[in-house]
Amino acid sequence: MLIQLDNNLPITTHHALLPKLAKAVEVVDTRQPALVLQVGSALDPGIERKQRPNEDALFVTHGVMPSTPASTSPKPFALFMVADGMGGQGHGQEASQLAVGSLVEYICGSLCSKRVTREALLPLLIEGVKSANRVVHQRNQEERTEMGTTMTATLVVDTTAYVAHVGDSRLYLYRPTKGLSQITQDHSMVAALVAAGVNQPEDIYTHPLRNLIYRFLGEKSTVDVDASTVPLAASDILLLCSDGLWEMVRDRQIASILTAPVSDPSRKAHALVQAALAGGGVDNVSVIVVQVSTDVTVCAPGQRPSIHSGQSR
Repeated sequence: MLIQLDNNLPITTHHALLPKLAKAVEVVDTRQPALVLQVGSALDPGIERKQRPNEDALFVTHGVMPSTPASTSPKPFALFMVADGMGGQGHGQEASQLAVGSLVEYICGSLCSKRVTREALLPLLIEGVKSANRVVHQRNQEERTEMGTTMTATLVVDTTAYVAHVGDSRLYLYRPTKGLSQITQDHSMVAALVAAGVNQPEDIYTHPLRNLIYRFLGEKSTVDVDASTVPLAASDILLLCSDGLWEMVRDRQIASILTAPVSDPSRKAHALVQAALAGGGVDNVSVIVVQVSTDVTVCAPGQRPSIHSGQSR
């Protein structure tokens, strides 16, 4: 498994750069029957915030890990992340971009320069998010600001997605046999009340305090990070998104768009953004769609995996 994208892909919240971000990329590791990832991304400032700084940031990148004693050949990885900043007056934009940049540098720097075992991948991702928190917190101390950001990051190696999460951006998994599942849990006051049985699930979308989150990057020097692993299989779809999507589009409609008979994940990402705008577009919207399938081509010994990419229409 590998994702082939420009390693210099910018951390961006600017709609003008959307065509560069919204790529459909098919990646094939042909050494064994393997997973193929097709990836599309899209973002929009939203309707109500069109004239204000976009506080969302998303990033898609890839790299190759050096060989380890357990693996005689280099191992590719893919990294996806969505961050939703807060702080007003441009500080939210600064926070999300700062956190994403820090996490990219930490993870890619570690994976590309060291021999990292499978058991160390999730702890590494967790520590990367904690490091990003320290960077944002330090900037707050230096500039006497109170900015912060959510962070939902997914690292894919082999057939496993490693997940680290803080805040109320989300990771979903669609699996044909189970439907759409929310992998991450929102760190919001209303979500906590729903989990405790005090409020109803629909209150997440309507409660006056629905946007009040109790855990995010930048507030303190340390932060608790939720983490999990998700085994991947053919026909799975991963969706990373900011609350600008899921507050405007209910899960049933999200699942319907993800399973539409359209092969290009960029078109699905764009359709999700358009659905959020049609639902009100009260916030910035960021979406990454990762479709999982399989390939059965086998390489000759020593041959490099083939990579197929295509620009979305």
